[in-house]
Amino acid sequence: MFLRSVPDVRRLRARLLRVVAGGGGLALTGVLVTGCGARTGSAPEPDVRRDEKVVRQYFPAFGDVEEVVWRGETLGLDSRGSVPGPSDVRISGAARLAEPDARRLRDAYEWHAAPGSPDVLPGVRSRVPGQADWRTSDGFTAAVTGDRYAGSFHVDFRERILVFDATNPVKHG
Repeated sequence: MFLRSVPDVRRLRARLLRVVAGGGGLALTGVLVTGCGARTGSAPEPDVRRDEKVVRQYFPAFGDVEEVVWRGETLGLDSRGSVPGPSDVRISGAARLAEPDARRLRDAYEWHAAPGSPDVLPGVRSRVPGQADWRTSDGFTAAVTGDRYAGSFHVDFRERILVFDATNPVKHG
């Protein structure tokens, strides 16, 4: 199975709370600092999450997911604590799509081969299958992002795995 348990997010929580306290909060920040479980018996991975609610809020076009792992990272944090300001956030993850939604996406968009492996944050990389028939779609990317933010989306329809990587995604509903 490509998905596993998640570690504690104390470091990210502390960094994000400093950003929020400094006035640079983002709606996503509140979601990223909520609690999560802990891994047992192995080395911790950087702030990997499994909660589907966040993925549904930011990426409703995916439809139903059976499993998901994702990680968020605040970009460009100033470790010196100087002038606070809005922070960019990057979210990467991998989701196993429900069969009906995998079919719906495959049929609704024009997909083309995407050689190589998708770019994702550390911690998510180990959950992205190495051997996959990655497909991308400009139409699907535009539908997900609404051309309001940068994102990349790779799907292996045989395994129903969707890998996503987005900067400053917009929360829906």
